[in-house]
Amino acid sequence: MSDLMYAYILRIFWALVLGSFLAFGFRRSWKAEHGGLSEWKAEKGDTVVWFDPIIFPIMLVTIAVIYYWIYGAFDGKQYILSIAIDVFIFISIYFTVLLALLPVLRKYYTAKTCATFWLIPVFLFYQPNMQYNITTSPKIVFYIPKALMQVLLSVWIAGFVVIFLAQIISHIRFVWNLRKHSYPVDDRDLIEKWNAQKEEMEMYFPIELRYCGMIDTPLTVGMRKNHRITYLPKQIYATEDAELIFSHELHHIQRNDAHTKFFLRFCNALGWIHPLVWAAIRKAEDDLELSCDEIVLKDADSAKRKKYAELLLTTAGNACGFTTCLSASARTLKYRMKATIHGKKKRLGTVILFIVMAASVFCTGKICLSTERNTIGNILHFEADGISEAGLASNAGKDQYVQIKNTAELTEYLSEHRAERMIFKYNQLLSSAEPVLHGVVDDAAEFYIFDNYMEVYAPGHRPSLYHLTEPVDWEYIRELVTELSFL
Repeated sequence: MSDLMYAYILRIFWALVLGSFLAFGFRRSWKAEHGGLSEWKAEKGDTVVWFDPIIFPIMLVTIAVIYYWIYGAFDGKQYILSIAIDVFIFISIYFTVLLALLPVLRKYYTAKTCATFWLIPVFLFYQPNMQYNITTSPKIVFYIPKALMQVLLSVWIAGFVVIFLAQIISHIRFVWNLRKHSYPVDDRDLIEKWNAQKEEMEMYFPIELRYCGMIDTPLTVGMRKNHRITYLPKQIYATEDAELIFSHELHHIQRNDAHTKFFLRFCNALGWIHPLVWAAIRKAEDDLELSCDEIVLKDADSAKRKKYAELLLTTAGNACGFTTCLSASARTLKYRMKATIHGKKKRLGTVILFIVMAASVFCTGKICLSTERNTIGNILHFEADGISEAGLASNAGKDQYVQIKNTAELTEYLSEHRAERMIFKYNQLLSSAEPVLHGVVDDAAEFYIFDNYMEVYAPGHRPSLYHLTEPVDWEYIRELVTELSFL
C-alpha cells in the first residue's frame, strides 16, 4: 500500500472521529439543556459542545511557538505562515458558504444547530493530524509575484494585529467602565430569583449581579468561570421579566458564549481582508442570541412568547467586546421577534453536523501560494554543463531505476519548462505507479520531478519545492531511456 493510500485512510479515520465527536457532543449538550444528563451537567458546569471555542486561538498560538522553537527561525516561520494561510483560506471559504446557506439552515434547523455550524473550525484544526493538512502537497496552487505577496502578507498581518488588539482593548475598556459605573443589586426579591434560577440550572459557581447606569440591555461579561458578572439596567423588573432575563444570561454563561464571541472575533480579525467574513461573524453572533432565545422559550406558551418579544423590544441596546447580552441591536430584532412569537418546531440536525464536520476534514490543505516564477534551466543553473546524471524511478511492482544516458536532450527539454517556488516545502505522497525523474546538476545539486512538482536540493541552500506550470511529458522522458538497472 502506497503512502498516498495511507494518507487517505488517515483522513477518512479522522473525518469519522471528528464527525462523531461533534455529533455526540452536540447531542449531549442538547439533552443536558433539556432536562437530561443532570449529573453530567453538574459535573461539567457548562454545556459547551465538547471543546471550549477559546481553545482555537490558544492552540494556534501554541503551535506557532512550538514550531518556531523546534524548527528554528526560517523553517518555523514557514510552518507558521502555512498554518495561518490554511486557516485563513478555510475560514474565509467556509464562513462565506455558511453565510449563503444560513437562511435555509435557519428555516429547517434549530438555532443551536446553526450556532454550532460556526464552531466547525474549532474541531477541524484541533485534530492530531493537523500537521498532515499543511505538509502534504495541495491540489490548487495560486501564483502571486514575490513583491506583491510580501505586500499582501504585510497588510494582512498588520490588519490582523491592529483589529484584534483594538477588539481586546475595546473589551477591556468597556468592562472597566461597566465596573466603574455599577454597584451590586440590593433588591432582595431580585437576588432570590437570581439564586433560584442558578440553582434550577445547577450552576453553583459565583456570578455577580450588578446594576449599571451606562447600559440599556442586560449583559454578561467575564472570560473566567469564577469571574462572571451580569449587569442589569437600573429599573424595576416584573417577576416574569426577571426570570426571562436571568434564564437568557445564565444560558449564555453555561455555554461559555463569551469564549465563543472571542473565537468569532479572532476569526473576524484573521479574515478581515474578506468582506463577507465580517457579515458572517455578525450572523454567527446573532445565532448565539437566537439559540438562547430558543432554550429560554422551549416550553413557553403563546402568552410567554409574546411577553419575551416585548422584552426584546424594550431592552434593545448595544454591547461591546466579548460580551453576551439579551438584545444587542435592532438589525436582528425583527427576525428574533418573529422566531420568538411563532416558535416553529425545527430539526435538531445531528446528522448534518456530522456530515459537514467529516467533509471539512477533506477541505484543508488544498490551496497554496507560490511565487518566483522562472524556467527550470535558470532555477537549476543549466548554463554550465546541464544535467550530468539522470534516471527514472518507479515503485510499481518492485523498485527499479531506469537510467537516462541522453542527458543533453533531457537538459534541452526541461530548460524552458516554467516552475513556481512554493512558499512552503510540502511533503509529497506518491502512489506506487507514479514515475519520479531524478537528476544531478554539476555533480552537486539534485532535483526530483514528480506529478506537477519539483524538489531541489543544492549545497548550502535549504531544500525547495516548485510547482510546474505545465505537466512533464512522461512518454517523451521514457523515450530517452537507454539502459535498465535494478536497485
